[in-house]
This record gives sequence, C-alpha cells and structure tokens, in this order.
Amino acid sequence: MLPSLSVAFLSGLVLGSFVPYFPLSVSCLLVVSPIILSLWERRFRDSTAKTTLLCGCVLFGVLYWSVTVERPARDGEAILESDSPEEVTGRIIAPVQQTAERMTAIVLRDASAEGKHLYRLRLTWRVPDRSLFQGDRIRFRARIRRPSGSLNPGGFDYVAYLERQGISATASVNGEHAVERLEGGANGLWWAVWNQLDKWRDQIRLAAVQSLSQPALGIYLGIVIGERNYIDSDLREQFMVTGTVHLLSISGSHLGLVALLTFAAVRGILLRLPAGWLLRLSRTAPPTRMAALVTVIPVTLYACLAGAELATMRSLLMVLVALLARWLGYEQRMLHALALAAILILLHDPQALYDISFQLSFLSVLAIAGWLSRSEESDSVLPEHSNAVRTTLCWARDAMVMSGVVTAVTLPLVALYFNQIPWLGLFTNVVAVPVMGLFLVPIGLLSALWQLADGSASLPLSSAIQVLIDGFIAGMRMMSAFPIAEWHVASPSIPLMALFFALLMGAWRRRSAWTRWAAVIGLVCILFWWVWSPHLSDGHNFRVTFLDVGQGDSAVLEFPNGEVVLIDGGATYERFDMGRSVVAPYLWNRGIRSIDHVIATHPQLDHVGGLAWVMRHFPVREYWGTGEVREEAFYDRLRQSVSSQGLSEQVAYEGMDIVSSGECRLQVLNPPEYFDISSTLLSKRQEGHGLNNRSVVTLMTCGLHQVLFTADIEREAINRIKAAPIRRSIEILKVPHHGAVSSLDRDWIASLHPRVAIISAGKHNPYNHPAAAVIQAYVDEHVSLYRTDRDGGIWITGNGSEEVLTVHRTRDRKLQPIDLSSCGWPCECDNWYRVWTRWKDRT
Repeated sequence: MLPSLSVAFLSGLVLGSFVPYFPLSVSCLLVVSPIILSLWERRFRDSTAKTTLLCGCVLFGVLYWSVTVERPARDGEAILESDSPEEVTGRIIAPVQQTAERMTAIVLRDASAEGKHLYRLRLTWRVPDRSLFQGDRIRFRARIRRPSGSLNPGGFDYVAYLERQGISATASVNGEHAVERLEGGANGLWWAVWNQLDKWRDQIRLAAVQSLSQPALGIYLGIVIGERNYIDSDLREQFMVTGTVHLLSISGSHLGLVALLTFAAVRGILLRLPAGWLLRLSRTAPPTRMAALVTVIPVTLYACLAGAELATMRSLLMVLVALLARWLGYEQRMLHALALAAILILLHDPQALYDISFQLSFLSVLAIAGWLSRSEESDSVLPEHSNAVRTTLCWARDAMVMSGVVTAVTLPLVALYFNQIPWLGLFTNVVAVPVMGLFLVPIGLLSALWQLADGSASLPLSSAIQVLIDGFIAGMRMMSAFPIAEWHVASPSIPLMALFFALLMGAWRRRSAWTRWAAVIGLVCILFWWVWSPHLSDGHNFRVTFLDVGQGDSAVLEFPNGEVVLIDGGATYERFDMGRSVVAPYLWNRGIRSIDHVIATHPQLDHVGGLAWVMRHFPVREYWGTGEVREEAFYDRLRQSVSSQGLSEQVAYEGMDIVSSGECRLQVLNPPEYFDISSTLLSKRQEGHGLNNRSVVTLMTCGLHQVLFTADIEREAINRIKAAPIRRSIEILKVPHHGAVSSLDRDWIASLHPRVAIISAGKHNPYNHPAAAVIQAYVDEHVSLYRTDRDGGIWITGNGSEEVLTVHRTRDRKLQPIDLSSCGWPCECDNWYRVWTRWKDRT
C-alpha cells in the first residue's frame, strides 16, 4: 500500500507543479481521476477505502505543492533589482564552498525596516581575505540581482535550477574587507554545531591543500568533505565518459558503502563475543539490530562532515530508512522503505522531485530492488559446494548484471541531462565502486579524523592517499581513452522517455513471450534512435542560430546541403565553459556530430574561449581565423585543440568564399587581404580596438536572403566595408560589438536597412551593452530588435526561393503562468502550443 500511496503523492506534486500553467486542464484531470479510479476498482475489485485514499494523496500532493512552492516563489518575484549597491545583513545557512580564489555562501537575508523580506541569496566573494562558516552573521554591500543565466533551445536553465534550491537573488563582492563578520556562529546550539562542523571541514581542506597535489586533491576533498570546486573540469569530463562521475561527490553509493562496512564490522565483532556476553546482549537487542543502531552514528557524522547538502541528506535519509527496516525486521520490503524515504524527502522539499540527484538515486535503488526481487524469485543461489573461484565468478556476474540494470534504467535521464550514453559504466562501475567504497573513502575518512584529532597542518597518510588516488585516476583515464567511449546524443523527449520506461516494464514483467519480445524490439528501436541521433535537417531551408552565451558571441549556420558553420564559441570561465555547457549541447540536440567550418572571428576571450572545448570534441574540417597570435592561456588552449585535430589555422580575408554551394554562399568582407600582421605576431598583447577592427566579418547569402555577421568591428572597419557597399539590403544583421557605442554608425545602418537586428550581450554585463544610443538608432530605422540577454537564443529559418523569414525566440517557448481572471483557456492553449513546439523540436 505504501508504494501506491507514494506514487499517488508524487503524481499530485507533478500535477501541482503544472497548475500555474495549465489550471483548467489539471482541474479537469482531478475531476476525472476519481471516475477512472472507480472503474479501476470495479474492474480489479479493489476496496473503496484504497481508491479513496489514493485520490486523497493525489489531491494532497497538488495542494502541498501550491502552498510550499508556488507561494514562496511569488514572494521571491517581489525582489527589486537596483544598479546601486545596497547594504545586506544576514546569516550563512549552508556550508560554505571555498577555493583559494573564491568563496560561495548561501545567505538568509534579514528582514529590514524598509520592508525587505526574508529570502535566500547566493553570495560569491572573489579573492577573500578570511574564511566564513555556516552560522556566521555577516554584512556586505553589493548589487542585488535576480538569478540569471543563458537560455537556449533545449539547454540547461540555470535560473530554474537556483529557484529549485530556494535561491531568490545573487550578489558578488571582490577583494579584502568586502564582507564583515558581525558575529560568529557559536550563538545558539543549532548554529554552534553547524559552525563547528564547517570549521572542521575548512581545517581538513587546508591540511589537504598543503599535503596533496592535483588532481588527487580534488578527488580527496570531493569524497571526504563534499568540496567539489577543486575538481578539474577535464578530470570530471573523463569520469563522465567512464560513467563514474557520481563517485566524485558524496552520493548514496558512498554513504551506503560506509554503512555496509560499519554494519558488517560491528555485527562481526558482536558475533565473536563470548557466549555469555552475547546471550545477555541478545536479550536487549540481537547483534543485527545493535549493528544497525551503531551504524547510524558514523553514517550521520560522515554526511554532516560532507557539508550536509540536500543531495547528501537525501542519501542519508535513504540509508537511515534502510537501517530502520533492518531494525524492525522488514529488510525484505525494500520497496516500502524506498517509498517511505521518497515521501519524507518530498515532504521536506517538494522541488527535489525535479532534481537530477533525486531522480537518479531513486531510479538506481528501484532498479536494484527490482533486480534483487527477481533474483530471489528465480532462486539464484550459489551451489552448496562452491569453491572460491566459482564464488568470485558468481559475484562478478551478479555485479555486472546489476550494473547493467542500473545503467539501462538511468540511461534516459543521463541522456536528457548530459547528452551522453555512458555505456562504459557498465564495466567500470563494477571495479570503481568497490575500490572507492572499500579503500579510498575509508582511508580518506581515517586521515581526516586523524587530522582533526592531532590538529597538525599536514594530512596524515597523505603519501598513501596520493598514490592510491593517482592510480585510481590513471585507470579511469585509460578507460576514457577507449575508442568511442564518449558517445553523445540528442536529449530525448519526455514522451519517448515515458514510452521507454513503459516498454522496459513490459519486458521485465513475466507476461506472455510475444508481449515481452514486442517490448524488447521496441526498446531496441528507441535505443537505436537515441544512439543514432540524426541531424535534424530542415530540408531545403537554412537555419541561423544566435546562441545565448552571456557576454560573448556564438552563431551556428546550417545550410540546405547539410554543411554546418560555427562562428565563435563564447567565453570560458573558471567553473563554466560556454563551449561545453551551451554550444555543444545545442549541436548534439540538433544531431550535429561534426562541423565543416569553425570561424574564430578574433582572438578575444568572449568570442573564442569556448571554441577550445568544441574543437576537442567535434570533428572539424576547416578552421578559420585572422592569423593573429596572443600570449594568453585561453588562446594557448585553443591552439592546442586545433593542433590535436591535425588542422592549421587558415587566414580569412576579404573576398574569400568559405562556403559556396548551390544558391548559398558565405563570403568574407573583413579583414582586408593586404593587411600586414607581421608586427602583431611579435607583440605580446593587442589593443582591443585593433583586434576588433580586424575581426572576420562574413556575409551569408541564400537565394533571396542575406545575413551579415559583424563580430566586434568598430567604426574603422565599418568605414572600410562601406567603401565596397553590399549590393542589396541586409535582412538579418548581427549588431557589431554587442551594441557598443564605438561601433555605432547611423549612415551605415540606414544603407543596410535590415529587417531584423540581433544583439548578443550578457545580462548585467560590466560594459552596459547594448548602449541606449545604439538601441535608439535601430528603433529610428524601424528595425525589429532582438537581444539574447532578454530573448535567450534566437534562430531564423527560411528558404532561399521564398521571401518569408521566421524568427524564433527561446523566451517564447517558456511556459507562462496564467491569470484566470484575465485570460483563461486561450492562454492555456498557448502553453499547450509551446509544449507541442518544444516536443516537435526534440523529435
């Protein structure tokens, strides 16, 4: 009964999350559901009490979401942004994430006399001069912003991610004395405990930094204290390829293995006590119950030492529920324990329903529970007289099967969130999980506790830890280099995922042979489609997409003959690479596995920083640039990526054709061929305006249509292009230099007379792009203006032989909350249309 109730409650939460967007449809479904359940009751002779209880759980889930999620979200919308810094006081309410150059804290802002209400704020302190800990009350001055991030078709929604964590605003400060500690966290027992735990975490971190070198340092801090900021992005990528990325942060597997080791050790010690002692102990509690009780302590301490993040605490709750089932003697009812854990987690945080860690954890445990129950039904046991070799082989077989089951069940989610099929995890997890749980985590925890006990500046057992983790990393790197280990796919659509799970259930359940074979064939077809992920060609149409990469540029050109051109790739930052996080997922979701031409318009970070990652992971036929060299780290990475493909930079200059196919052509308009760059090759740094004016400017012509890509050119280059006027008016213009005043030329805009202008800029960028004068100049020319900082990714589709061009905005694809008092069914139909277009784009 409990699993059914949990499914009903979960269904109610899902329906509740859609009430703001589909109030009438959800209401109709709630009205119809009792009728459906009553028919079910008559068909299968279920009790009326059971069906009534299920209906009540669904309705409770809907109401619970509305009260606990939607109402606080409406309060967060009242936060007003200001360009002026304001003073903020509040308390740090979560473990602080720290590195040498940056600190991130979640602050609960105090209510103020001016009417500022309580809300959570994410504070980033760059180059801090002191450590802060959970429970500290602090004060700082900063500009308060609502969460913002890139918004692209089928891309990751960072704003929604922060909102699910209850974060309503962000702020950043820089340098010494930017944050003042008003009081420590020792005031009050609750904050005193968490404050001390955070200080212990910082003590272990500092000792590890002094004793370990990268990349072992990042792994150690990730698996012991839950500090993920030290893990190198390339290393994380290699673990992702091998399907073992879940081992880099404390998850259910870590807590489960610690619990298993502790339980087995305590139970073994108790069973070896003298008979008299064991008899007296058994009168109070049998060894199994006592071991379950003792195991609670180290597992809870480990979770708290790891920062007690939401994902970690969810895993802890699942382990505690399993131990409770063991104490009560209900260990055979794993599904009931899992259902209870799910209900408790969702009661605490209903938005966990849409968190990837929650989804993957519960799907994995559900798969394991189903496999174990299936094994028990088939009485798959070891022979009575089996030797060690045969026993080991049987365990290896069972581990491989379990790994395969978990990989198959979680495959759609991994493909949805990471655009990847981690097929290698089927083999690597069989070895990696035991090594991590039996060796690395226990030794790491032992060294951490030892360090806290003696208080030394160095980490005990550091030499052994360095050797073990280095060996572990070497093995994962070797596996990641396996041919076709990295297999990226388009994100599957939700209906297709639902069909996959339905077929998986049909193949798993013991039904007729033909039903099972039909389900298996359906699964094979779906897997083949996902693995193939063909290029979503628009037939005879062309498509130009301006991606939202923040303060930077990136455009993807898809020609009718299938050729693909990538112009720039956005920036790369310390923890965020636009090439990896924005450009690549868009290409995968379009079914693009190779790129014909990559154009680096000019060597500046906001344009070519993300190209290094793209060049390493996509086959590229030709790479184009200006031929200029910069002594910068981001440019060195790009040159190495180009060399790794066996390519050399081809210099683009005025008059060249990069693409010439049928009625479509991509022509270079800037820089001029006669420009001498020999002096710039000897220079270590280039002035910004010089690099901008030597940017590669291209003109795309497809039949009746023309699109001009202007990179960052300023007035000097504009005057040069004006000297050789374009024969006919431009329909689509990428506004130069993100809308800077230095690139404004009203006469040039009037001569081009574009229908549509695209500005690629980041929200709240420090340059105040686009400038008000630039916006007004295009408004005066009656040009339709689109901006990536407001509209998200923008794409234009058209046919060379037809005059019609269609402009699409990602912002238009987002579901809009409905106010029934002003707009009812028509607005809801608009949302249904948005759902349809999003599904159509994915399929």
